[in-house]
Amino acid sequence: MKKILIIDIGSPYGGVEAYVESLTSLLQGQATLFAVCALTELAERLRSKGVKVVCIPLVAGWAKGLRFLLTLCVVPYLVLRYRIDVVQVNGYLETLILLPARILGRDTVCTRHGPFETDLYKWYRSPARYFPRLFCRYFIHFATRVICVSEAVEKTVCGIVPADRVTVVPNWVNIFPSEKVQRDKLNSPASLLYVGRLEKYKGLQLILEAMRGLPDVRLTVLGDGSYRDELMQLAQGLDVQFKGFCSETAPYYRSADIFINPSYGPEGLPIVSLECMSHGVPSIFSDLPVHEEISGGGRAAALFKVGDAQDLRQKLVALLSDSERRHSLSLAARAMVHEKYSPEAARKGYFAAFEVQNSEAGEYIRL
Repeated sequence: MKKILIIDIGSPYGGVEAYVESLTSLLQGQATLFAVCALTELAERLRSKGVKVVCIPLVAGWAKGLRFLLTLCVVPYLVLRYRIDVVQVNGYLETLILLPARILGRDTVCTRHGPFETDLYKWYRSPARYFPRLFCRYFIHFATRVICVSEAVEKTVCGIVPADRVTVVPNWVNIFPSEKVQRDKLNSPASLLYVGRLEKYKGLQLILEAMRGLPDVRLTVLGDGSYRDELMQLAQGLDVQFKGFCSETAPYYRSADIFINPSYGPEGLPIVSLECMSHGVPSIFSDLPVHEEISGGGRAAALFKVGDAQDLRQKLVALLSDSERRHSLSLAARAMVHEKYSPEAARKGYFAAFEVQNSEAGEYIRL
């Protein structure tokens, strides 16, 4: 049985950490799993799945470099001590670990969760953001296999890494709900839902602007982040409930009339968008390339122009007033997730990337 070391030293808990947890569930029983992470919450969840975990002390700011240096010391020891076969990394700074892993003769897999973003930051204004992204562009060459979570991400990676080393394995929904949301009539007031981090680029402020003046609508916000205080000020006078971070989102999906992901981007493949689609919640997404991808060009979700609150408002008003449109989006969304974003589809892709034997089928999969 192969031994795989998964590395994620990011914080706070977000999409990448949810991905790591899902990946260990996917590989459970098919490989011996090890992990290096910085979040205690993630470490506890991985240990509950039987993963052997080393938890690096969580230090923030410029001291984050110490977190990486500790990881750089720990990884070679783990690789040699436990005879690790494959080292898998996530994030930007973690890609620097690919080099020592290759020197030690191990296969390396790098999962790219989004574009490199070097064009978004200046080295002299945001060095802590710019340089990890720059390093990632160079050190990703040491990956024997690069996995992209969407076709949109693949387009950015293939300009840097040879295409024959790049594979698209989309994010997936761990559990496909047995029943979809079925509601001919809207709640009173109509229930809108946002799930995600409260950061400016996530675009929640666009929903607040689009809501203003609309009667009988209520927005529930699940998530936390550095932009929360500003958003709460913008929400004054509106029916908005800030619930904070919530690990159990299914009840909110089941009770929502419309889900909105208004992100400005960049995004790799937002798991929350897939989750709401799997529940059959009629959805409105910003028209980022990845949202066009997962919605089938607007067949499984309504799309609005990125950053355009007025266009979002128009799409929202139209969807609130059209029960047939909501029903068709709901059916198309569930069908899309079931076909392309299921654990079965992801499992095949990752077994191939890690060259893991499928013990249930007795089949050895290799790219």
